[in-house]
Amino acid sequence: MFHRIDLLENTDRDIVAVESDYPDGHIVASHRHARVQLLYATRGILQLETQVGSWIVPPGFALWIPAGVMHQLRTSRVTTRSLYFRPVAMPQNTPECQVIEVSPLLRELINEAMRVPVLYDTQGRDGALMRALLLEACSLPAAPLHLPMPRDPQLAALCHAFLRNPTQAATPGAWARALHVGERTFYRRFVAATGLRFIEWRRQACVFVAISRLSQGQAVTRIALDMGYESPSSFSAMFRRTTGRAPTAYGRVAA
Repeated sequence: MFHRIDLLENTDRDIVAVESDYPDGHIVASHRHARVQLLYATRGILQLETQVGSWIVPPGFALWIPAGVMHQLRTSRVTTRSLYFRPVAMPQNTPECQVIEVSPLLRELINEAMRVPVLYDTQGRDGALMRALLLEACSLPAAPLHLPMPRDPQLAALCHAFLRNPTQAATPGAWARALHVGERTFYRRFVAATGLRFIEWRRQACVFVAISRLSQGQAVTRIALDMGYESPSSFSAMFRRTTGRAPTAYGRVAA
């Protein structure tokens, strides 16, 4: 795939469209692109990691990846449709990775883009379609599917361990003891490393993992109990406060 992208990135067109399939558990090693990428998951779960954070992309969502940003992908039975844009063609700057929810119009435009030849007629129907796709994608707001990750190796190790077994019962005191520091020192260190208070990060991490599990068809009750919530209703209330949606909204599969 990446050899193909390397070749296509030099194509004399503002937008290049590529579809890819990945097996369960596949990891795409760290790499970067010369173009801005819009990565859309039509099936399965994507998790993107950079030095500054992690982003989750369930079906029906897409991820902006700026040109030149090193990133690694973890996949779970994924089919992706990627659009690669020349940076000079972008109507606005994309300085950071960002998840967007794919609108029905954008979904259909992406579907059509997969049928457009690489050297499409820029003045004809295909050129107009690609320009409409870019304008629609750039108009969509960011979704709360970003989890900042610390560069501090010790904190990063604790955060990654938490993502493997997230629980709302985790306390800053326990993490401070694991680092052999006082709680006040831990608080300052954690906020400086992530930009979030520990409780905020813990809540966002639980939502982050829950969305991945929900998109795989797992039940809200099982996820809530696994994460230490007293009831599915208390978990759902937290989830709605954080994302603005009920957990079931993330259980769908994109068309």
